[in-house]
Order: sequence, then C-alpha cells, then structure tokens
Amino acid sequence: MRNDYYSNTKDYINRWVVSYADLVTMLLALFMVLFAVSQNVTKYQAKIISENNVMAQIEQLEELEALFSEKIAKTDNINYLKDGRGLIIRLNSSILFDAGSAIIKDSSLSTVNEIIETISKIDNNVIIEGHTDSTPIHNDKYPSNWELSTARATNIIAYMIKSGKINPKRLSAVGYGEYMPIADNTSNDGRLLNRRVDIIILKK
Repeated sequence: MRNDYYSNTKDYINRWVVSYADLVTMLLALFMVLFAVSQNVTKYQAKIISENNVMAQIEQLEELEALFSEKIAKTDNINYLKDGRGLIIRLNSSILFDAGSAIIKDSSLSTVNEIIETISKIDNNVIIEGHTDSTPIHNDKYPSNWELSTARATNIIAYMIKSGKINPKRLSAVGYGEYMPIADNTSNDGRLLNRRVDIIILKK
C-alpha cells in the first residue's frame, strides 16, 4: 500500500514537471516569435522613416533651387546642381573675379547680393568653395592656386558677413586650388569650367 502511494505520488510529480517544462518551452517560443516580429516591425519602420527622410530631402532641395532660381536664372556662367551635401550654386569665376585676382568685380555684386538676400531667408548652413584650373599662378600676392582659391572663397564670405544679413556661424570657406576639377584641364573649355566658385546650401 505504501509503495503504491509513493509510486502514484512520483508519477504525479513527474507529470507536473513535464507540464511545467512544456509551458516554459511554449512561453520561450512565444517570446522568440514576438521578438522576431518586433525586429521585423522595427526594420520596416526604420525603412519607412529612411525613405521619408530621403523624399523630404529631395523636396527640400527642389524648393531651395526654386527659391534661388526665382532671383538668379541659369546662364552659361551660373548653374544649379544637387548632391549629397545639398544645393550647389555654381558660378564661373570669370563673372566674379578678374584673372589672378580675388577682388569681387563690381559688375557681379548684384548677383552676389541676390544670393545673400535669398540665403538670409533660410537657415541652412553654407560652404563657399574656391576652385581654379591647373595653370600655375605666380604673383606677389598669390604664390599658388591654393592661396588664390582660398582668398576668393574667403572674400565672398567677408562680403556676406559685411552685409549684416547672414550669421557668420552659418558660413565656412575652403579653397581647393586645381585639385577638384570637373573637366579636362588640357583644353580651354575644360579650364574655363574648372575656374569656379561653388556656393553650397547644405541640407538641414
């Protein structure tokens, strides 16, 4: 009788342990499924957010181009481009400076003023890039194209700051000399394209 009692009790305990183990296994499986689902949802949400951000940036650049082109139309010497940084207003150096000079021409001030006026209406940061062709320059003021391109970019920023319409914290300048060409420096047409100033309106 006693042996039967212990045997029945043992069987009951074993059944309870098996049931508990099954329950734990089921819960573990459930948590794994929920975790997998949550990861997929998170990835999907991240993808949607990323796609929305890209569309918003594209729309922002289109709006920026429309804003500037209302005041300054495209010409042979002025162009608009878009890249990963933002909107580029590309100005041929010939409309801004005399050869070998970093002094802004009086004849180009109306264009520069329109750019300043438009920049003052937005809060994007701005980079001014100076570029030259590969023709060496040797004069008393600019011993190399590095100095010339940097001086041109810096002088445009100085003029922007002097206007009092743009916070200097939004502006930065860089000179690349001849080391970032966009065309072949072995031809006159190519060198003309390489002599440029890029005003880059950065994406927010």
